[in-house]
Amino acid sequence: MLERISAKRTLAFHPNQDLEISIAPNAGACFGVVRAIKLGYQAANRASRDKSAVYSFGPLIHNPHVVRELKQRGVRTVESQEEVGAGTVLLRSHGVQAPIERALRERGNAIVDATCPLVKKPQRIAQSMGEKGYFLILVGDANHPEVKGVLSYFGRPNYLVTYDPHAVESIPLDVTRVGIIAQTTIELRVLNAVVEAAQKRFQEVSVNNTICDATSIRQTEAVQLAEQADVLVVVGGKNSSNTCKLVKICRELQPDTYHIEDEGELRREWFSEKKKIGVTGGASTPHEFVDLIGLKIADLLSNPD
Repeated sequence: MLERISAKRTLAFHPNQDLEISIAPNAGACFGVVRAIKLGYQAANRASRDKSAVYSFGPLIHNPHVVRELKQRGVRTVESQEEVGAGTVLLRSHGVQAPIERALRERGNAIVDATCPLVKKPQRIAQSMGEKGYFLILVGDANHPEVKGVLSYFGRPNYLVTYDPHAVESIPLDVTRVGIIAQTTIELRVLNAVVEAAQKRFQEVSVNNTICDATSIRQTEAVQLAEQADVLVVVGGKNSSNTCKLVKICRELQPDTYHIEDEGELRREWFSEKKKIGVTGGASTPHEFVDLIGLKIADLLSNPD
């Protein structure tokens, strides 16, 4: 057996160290995800005591391990109102569309709102802009549940969802007031590019940076690791928007970047002749699981046979 290799929460690599594993200090679940998980387990425990049903409208968070654990505790993930019976409904951390929430409350379901407070911010802003008659540009992914939820609060048909600043040219020139908000997990540079394009085209542009700090911090740390590491492992759900963006950011700087959900995906050959190994994780990945991956890499390299 080789000398034991450790994995540490740090952004620093030592130039004279033979082999190091550095885990981004803030890698892992943000407070909104931690809150949602806590609410999910609490709802599951109450339902177990009361012998009642509990549903999660959409995956509570975009992490398959947590969703599986909640399922084992009796939480059923559904995607439509038709699948919901009597009992408690968890509103996922990304939020749900306003008409769906209203319908569930009106039919008498107990609601546990696990929507991240930072997702509620663009919902509120979108509602205000809709009431004031703005044309809305939402910088993000039209297919993401957070974006669909935010648009439902806007409540008007005059909007554009895009990542592409050139798409701003498709907005009619008779539009006089434009409001801009962002999906909470996008890159700041993407938002800035769309804002710049809108400001060149329209006289009145109201800009709201609704990117959450947790996303920005994780992206900044990922860049710092990727600039130094010989290989990088990003831990998180393949369906997690913020995790996939971390992968994209890291691969632009370090092509040897691997996206995994589970320790079983680790491969020894990824680390062959590599001295500086970086590990980070998305905001929907529990901290302890990011640390576990670091330890598993250390085990893999400490026991070459």
